[in-house]
Amino acid sequence: MNINAMIVDDEQWNREIIKTFGNWEQYGIHLAAEAEDGEEAIKAIETGDIHIVITDMNMPGVDGVRLLQYLNDHHPDIRIIVISGYDDFMYTRQAIRCRADEYLLKPVDPQELNQVLLQCRQKAEETLLKKSGEDMGLRLDLLQAILTFRPALAAHYNDLNADSLQDSLNELQDKLILLGVTPSTLPRIGEELLLLLRDLMHSNSQEIANEYAEENLAALHTVDELMQQVSGMYLSALKELVQHRKNKNRLNLEEIKRFVDQNFTENIKLEALARSFFVSKEYLSKVFKQEFGLNLTDYMTKLRMERARHLLLHDHLSIKSVAELCGYEELGYFYRVFKKQFGLAPGEMRKGEGEVQNSTS
Repeated sequence: MNINAMIVDDEQWNREIIKTFGNWEQYGIHLAAEAEDGEEAIKAIETGDIHIVITDMNMPGVDGVRLLQYLNDHHPDIRIIVISGYDDFMYTRQAIRCRADEYLLKPVDPQELNQVLLQCRQKAEETLLKKSGEDMGLRLDLLQAILTFRPALAAHYNDLNADSLQDSLNELQDKLILLGVTPSTLPRIGEELLLLLRDLMHSNSQEIANEYAEENLAALHTVDELMQQVSGMYLSALKELVQHRKNKNRLNLEEIKRFVDQNFTENIKLEALARSFFVSKEYLSKVFKQEFGLNLTDYMTKLRMERARHLLLHDHLSIKSVAELCGYEELGYFYRVFKKQFGLAPGEMRKGEGEVQNSTS
């Protein structure tokens, strides 16, 4: 289910910041439009299908106050997030009056923004599903039963937990039987469950989100038959998601390895490197070792020592210069690491290898 959002701000830089901070793909939100003021925003809303509006308040022309009034009067189902540089009572009061979901102050905190984005997305989805159910004659209690299970199903997909996913699907099956599903409503329930599946997959991985769009559910006659088929699709999708994440992680590890290979003489901090790839330093070190046999720190030390050995044997540089070229500012520490790696000091390495080379020449 596509949830479309629009950013309204007269400053392009502010719009870029919001676009950068938001977990759009992860939450299944499509950035459908941008606007520099309220007038542009209204035109986009009238011509497009917008579910979430993220707006500034202080803009030229039609400002945020008038835009909120318009949304409140003409599109009460649209979710509203106000982002303003003004802690102004008038703006805050207008946002409350026009039932904005949140009033955030600049500079925007990414965690706060994403928290309210997820809330707005869920509310917008519930509104769309209810409208869809009402339009197609699906009983509200059945639709609500499906919506109730969404958070649990989403959590199981995020955790890649097949057993818990199956348990939740079994609970949903029992709930539908208890509510008394008629054969005529089975196809509609199936469609809603497929919509939910596509939405869950889209939130995790857009590349495989549409593989379950065309399923013929018209021939099913009982809830058991429906849930057996739906469960198979959900579990199959989860398996593909597991494989997708493995591939994605493998690619990321190769990228990290390339970065270290090219920059190992620099002062690379594990914590900063992990943060740049959006994982913890403990997790990064663990999966790197699983993939390449050494944790990141040991791998970088190995590269530095190989470089140091090469320089000692092939260049007439001082040991201090070799240490600096390999990323070691403190000569004493370089000596300790080198001796631990090779069992002898740098000077002994240079002299000993030289003697071996001379004796064989």
